[in-house]
Amino acid sequence: KLALRHNVPIVPVYTFGATKMFRRVQLPQFLETLSRALKISLCLLFGKLGLPIPFRQRLMYVIGKTIWPTLANIDTSSLSGEEFDHQVQEMHDAFCNEIGRIFDRNKGHYGWENKTLRLV
Repeated sequence: KLALRHNVPIVPVYTFGATKMFRRVQLPQFLETLSRALKISLCLLFGKLGLPIPFRQRLMYVIGKTIWPTLANIDTSSLSGEEFDHQVQEMHDAFCNEIGRIFDRNKGHYGWENKTLRLV
């Protein structure tokens, strides 16, 4: 929304290996349920020696194509809420598609040929 409102492009970036830097403690089910109800992430992470120090992990950053707002020369304050939301959804879809594209294109370079990306 901010990118559209201020006419700023978005650059999709994916980091291979970031999910391996920390481990997550499985919380009891009632805390998982509370987390969903409150719409916040309640999680306990740990790294080396049980501390918040990340494990050594090879990372690979890939950068996608810049996504420019489609409303480049239009004053977004004049758009109705529905029109603006439609533009936000279009930009979000373009971002998700680009993240999927750069993941699929580069996963073999990281050794993740058999992995698939699932955006929720």
